Amino acid sequence: MKCNKLIVFMIMTILEVRGEFISDFMYRNSFYDNRATLETNVIFTSNFHSVIDCASHCTRRDECESILFNMDTRSCQILSVRMDVMSDTGPQSYLGWLYYERRTGEPIASLTTDLPGTETKTEVNTEIETETTLSLPDCLSWNQYSGHWYFLDGTLRLTFNESRIYCASLTPPSYIIEVNSEAENDWLTNLANHCGLPNEYWLNGNDTDNSGTFTWIDGKIQTTFTNWLPGEPSDAAGVPAECVVSATGVKGVWLDITCASTRRVVCERNF
Repeated sequence: MKCNKLIVFMIMTILEVRGEFISDFMYRNSFYDNRATLETNVIFTSNFHSVIDCASHCTRRDECESILFNMDTRSCQILSVRMDVMSDTGPQSYLGWLYYERRTGEPIASLTTDLPGTETKTEVNTEIETETTLSLPDCLSWNQYSGHWYFLDGTLRLTFNESRIYCASLTPPSYIIEVNSEAENDWLTNLANHCGLPNEYWLNGNDTDNSGTFTWIDGKIQTTFTNWLPGEPSDAAGVPAECVVSATGVKGVWLDITCASTRRVVCERNF
């Protein structure tokens, strides 16, 4: 028991000082979001489809220590330094930049092998029983929750139909997230906020007859759990709003909007 408490204390100390691990090879350090560095520290700058592509180019280069990826413009900067007070030259000229560092040493997951169980959130000095463990969502890959897998794409803003096509094109094929419980809605909200993207995300329901009743497209059933903002669903300015989004920056409340609007997407698959 004492050993397990020490392990958790070590993990939380690392996270507090260095930031959050989000994959096996890179982790997010939000302290240097929207910060700039000297041009001599930039190996190259290019546009990529997603932060995953940007990160993969870093891992292919031995000299890469970190990346800056702009979620709005999809611009990727491969850096030869880890940002610190010496390399930080001030704010970027525009917002949207997220900073990731290349991970070194043993994966943090190896520190938790003696702590099987479910996710927990705790302060550094909180005692944790052996049934609990520390697990962080991965902003660069698929995440498993309650038997399903989810992938958040923080770079694309697509219409509802474009989002359906995008999710179906992934490997394995998937669909836009369908939220069937308060716990799943909270999990989506926590995922988006953890990844620094508390935006509105499409949900895979529609109201084709404009009756105010939404049906899950993949599940082919009417929504049983809902989290509508008071006054919703409601057509905007008389224009039929047949699609629905979850506002993850506002406790995951739902709004109905036109399907031709563009929003970010989380894809879901059953295996």
